[in-house]
Amino acid sequence: MDFVLSDAQRAWQDTARRLARDWPRSGLAASVAASVHAAGIFAEDLDAATAVAIVEAAGIEHPVGAVTLALQVAVNVSLAGAVPLQPSTSRAVALSSETKPVLDADTLTGRALWVGPLGDETALIVGAVQGDEMIACAVAPGAAGVAVEPIQTAGLHGFDCAHLSFSRTPCVVLGSPKPVMARVRVLLAAAGLGMGRRAAREALRAAMAYGRTGAGGEQTVQGLLADAATEIDAAMLLVQQAALRAPMSLAQASMAKLAATEAAQRAVARATQVVGAESFREGHILEQLTQDVRALELFAGRTEALREAVADEVLPRA
Repeated sequence: MDFVLSDAQRAWQDTARRLARDWPRSGLAASVAASVHAAGIFAEDLDAATAVAIVEAAGIEHPVGAVTLALQVAVNVSLAGAVPLQPSTSRAVALSSETKPVLDADTLTGRALWVGPLGDETALIVGAVQGDEMIACAVAPGAAGVAVEPIQTAGLHGFDCAHLSFSRTPCVVLGSPKPVMARVRVLLAAAGLGMGRRAAREALRAAMAYGRTGAGGEQTVQGLLADAATEIDAAMLLVQQAALRAPMSLAQASMAKLAATEAAQRAVARATQVVGAESFREGHILEQLTQDVRALELFAGRTEALREAVADEVLPRA
């Protein structure tokens, strides 16, 4: 497949970089929603491959903002007019399936864990249990019977999430959660690519500015940067392939997230080797990325769940 970006996609990337540079460090959900709405990124005709390019570009400039953007774009497409949305309405999704509310007719009762990104007004998609089935449900902003338990996170500072409790909360049934989860995984993978590229950029900047070569000499730094670039680009092919498939495959989306997450984690580790002790200074971008990339591994399918999704679709059944 030819994954060369079109002129329109490159223009969208430029827009994403510009927006990301202006995103704040707190109150992020509403700011991202309002800015990308104004830029047209929430448009219904935005294709998945372009969304991947946008999220990846934003991730280089604002890693936490890119995670917020990835989830908001995925949820925005999945809602498809199911609930009313204002420009600053945040779009959030339950990022863990360990505990799920129960769907009874058109109401939810129970808990949903790790729901984000949350803003003052937030539309939600959560997975719920109905008999033996898991169903994706949409909850409108300000719906009755929702209790919020905020969570303090070690990484993704500015990304507001919480555990939610529902008490006969009205909802709209969307159907199977697989299409929602596939979109979420593909776009979180794109955010991971951006994080990995930002780490590689910081390593290259340090090597050029300070003449850092590492313990093994210049070849050590060249090798670290080359390995990071190779793995990120290889993961990019899987992410774009998953984005181009219609309808999206949960298995391919899971492959993409696996590859992008691992490539980002290794890129951050290699960048830390190049930058050295300075990377452990509080507030350093690599110190932040070390925490942020962990969320990619844990949210919307841990490694074991991703492998299970791949095995269910790819491996032959007995």
